[in-house]
Amino acid sequence: MKWFDSYIDELKEKLNLPSDYAAAKFLGVPRQSMTKVRNGQVLGKDKCLRLAVALKRDPLEIIATAEAQTEKNQELKAVWLKLAKEKGNS
Repeated sequence: MKWFDSYIDELKEKLNLPSDYAAAKFLGVPRQSMTKVRNGQVLGKDKCLRLAVALKRDPLEIIATAEAQTEKNQELKAVWLKLAKEKGNS
């Protein structure tokens, strides 16, 4: 299962971005947001959508992954994980 920060790494590789700062700039978020992502937080749905478009992935895969990563309710987390996997998260 891929977590949210893995998508940032994929973005950096795909677009040849040299740093998290460059990824933050591309996504239109403050540099500190990338530090938060590296520490387990996720970006908003609008940034998930931008990330999905750049990676040519189903936006629901990335949004479901983000929701699963932050969901506290274990039943809902399982639903988000299942959806993320169905949409392509391996």
